[in-house]
Amino acid sequence: MKLKKEILKELLKAVAIIVLSSLPYIHDIITIRGSTFPSWVPDWGIQEFLTNSEGYVAGFSTYRVFIYTFLIHLFAHLGYVGWFFEAKDKLYRPFLLVPVSLSLYQIILILFDFRSSDLNEPHVKIILTIVISSLLAINFFFNNNKMLSEHFLKHKGSLETKKQIQTVEEENI
Repeated sequence: MKLKKEILKELLKAVAIIVLSSLPYIHDIITIRGSTFPSWVPDWGIQEFLTNSEGYVAGFSTYRVFIYTFLIHLFAHLGYVGWFFEAKDKLYRPFLLVPVSLSLYQIILILFDFRSSDLNEPHVKIILTIVISSLLAINFFFNNNKMLSEHFLKHKGSLETKKQIQTVEEENI
């Protein structure tokens, strides 16, 4: 019984990875180039909800472009989130929160049509990156002294370089 649960768990992980890796291509499946949707795709009114008075879908020229851009960013965000959860017991784990938070920030900008606002300017993103990185570094290095010293003591031998003298035998020809 336990083996079946483990197999099912691994199968679900594999299916999730396959679904996540197909996110950037879903726009090709659910939209038709040059028009809207195939007949089999249900109309839930999302396109109409996101379309403004000028005809732009959340600031994009078409719904297809919006879906593609949104899913590309979601794909990257979920990859960073997955890496964060898999990086247990790694020293760099807290710093994965930098790309996680920045990719979430970009998704929010896309969803709320703030791409043309000042919130999407490069200097704002650089400042966000510096602030988030600094806060994480300060928190990490001041609150993890014991863990850091244990880690570096454990790996002390690997930090030293050991040079060995190699002898080369010469053959007379």
